[in-house]
Amino acid sequence: MLTLISPNHLKTIVQLSGDAIRDFLSHADANHFKGEAQIAIKSFNANPADFSNEKLIAYGADTVEAINYPVRIEVRGHTKEGAAQMVAKGIWGPKRTKVAQEIGQKCNGLGLHLKLAGTSSIEFNVDGVDKSVPIRFLQSAFDDVLGEMDYQPGKHINSRQSKTVIAADGDDTIYDGPRVGLLPTLAQSPVRDVLVAYLQAGGIFMLVSGNDINRTFNRLVPALPKEVYCRVLVAANGGAELVYVNSKGQAVPVSTYRKQALDLAHDKAHQHVLDMVYIGDDGSKEGNDYPAFKAVGFKHSVLVARKFLTDYDPGLEPAYVGGLVQGTKKFLEDFLSSRIDR
Repeated sequence: MLTLISPNHLKTIVQLSGDAIRDFLSHADANHFKGEAQIAIKSFNANPADFSNEKLIAYGADTVEAINYPVRIEVRGHTKEGAAQMVAKGIWGPKRTKVAQEIGQKCNGLGLHLKLAGTSSIEFNVDGVDKSVPIRFLQSAFDDVLGEMDYQPGKHINSRQSKTVIAADGDDTIYDGPRVGLLPTLAQSPVRDVLVAYLQAGGIFMLVSGNDINRTFNRLVPALPKEVYCRVLVAANGGAELVYVNSKGQAVPVSTYRKQALDLAHDKAHQHVLDMVYIGDDGSKEGNDYPAFKAVGFKHSVLVARKFLTDYDPGLEPAYVGGLVQGTKKFLEDFLSSRIDR
């Protein structure tokens, strides 16, 4: 089963999303919102023609447009077979939950699921695709993936033998989250130096993001030295795509992922036990990180949320370290020390 949304379903999602965004903006009172939401509502009232489906899809094509246009419909990972993920961005506040439910009902039977992300996004993926899929795929196809990415061990860690993998969320975990006009990267993050040290030691790192794969890749890889490229994987578009970094710093899709990931992810008979942890900043059962926490097990999870909220799974409380990117930095320092000092 493909991790891609079919071309016919893409058209349906675009129409439903465009209608929902325009309906929200036309009825919202700009005085009840702040920041990018208020700007978007005022812009729509001034010129509704700028919010046609065709113009909404045009935005989000690259990093600059994505951070400067808060209202857009993104078609992510597009190929002739479909798209890895769709994202409708531009509905703020409590109305978003109701809109997502309404669109979900209209998409019934299409084999899709919807989830909320950020403050104004609704994400569409094929049923079964989430952040657990790249983790379970790696558990099932570990040796094959290492061979494809030309993994080379380091001085302190040989992951072919130890199965050492750190998987992590991106925003507010590996680097700061986006803000209007700014998309922080690993280069500006306090996590950068210790992550590089871990990779130089020989460990494998897999970034698992709900965001666009090209933007995610570009926020991570340019901050890494070339010699560690062979130890880096990037999963994104909600778990629909998995790439490795070649010797030139380019993203190369793992060859079997799109066609086999969903099947392998649920084939427990062939799953290997890895020395693997997952670091994320959201402990809620409805959050993007939760499937990944479940995939590695709570004992191998690290929760770096700002606070441990009441809607978080109590089972994650022992995994809570807090601190967002600073918490990730501290955990990686301790993890690396434990591996090097053995």
